[in-house]
Amino acid sequence: MTQVEERAKYAAQQEFPDADILYPMWDPDHVEAGLRSLSSYDVEAFHEEFREFYKAIQAPKEYVQDPEMDEATAVVNKTIRFSEDRVVDVADLVVEYQRENGQDRVAGSYPSWPDEETLVLHLPKVELAEDFVYEDQMEDVVVSHVMAQIRDIYLNMGEDPPEEYRVEGIGKLHIVGDEGWMEAQPTTSG
Repeated sequence: MTQVEERAKYAAQQEFPDADILYPMWDPDHVEAGLRSLSSYDVEAFHEEFREFYKAIQAPKEYVQDPEMDEATAVVNKTIRFSEDRVVDVADLVVEYQRENGQDRVAGSYPSWPDEETLVLHLPKVELAEDFVYEDQMEDVVVSHVMAQIRDIYLNMGEDPPEEYRVEGIGKLHIVGDEGWMEAQPTTSG
């Protein structure tokens, strides 16, 4: 797909909101609704539901029983179901990866929730700072990731993202957008 095609699909979806033209996870309005839901999620519930995600993004191999797993290819997914700006359910982890021979594999299974009610977090293996404090920082990591997904949706359509989504960090893992966008942004000095 080209950026023009992606932009056309978004425009068509806006014109015909009941049609299934654009997968919801590529609709910035949908992902923004998921972000609002996450932002209003109870902190204690977040800490309970996301601890395994936190551990898995640091060591995905510990969540896959496959000795042929190429850990460098792992993407850890956490699916959230939301409705009316609130989280209503959080699914178990799913780890997508390749074996050393290049064969695609999936450990776990995705929930069968309606696409229009789901938000999927998907992060590769990351190395967090030694002084990273889960209770103080993990929610920021997740929110930043979702904001970066919104950024990347706009880039995928060949557009500059709105100011609030011009963030650094991992968003969508495969976009048509300009990967050099971040480097071209002006920097501010304190």
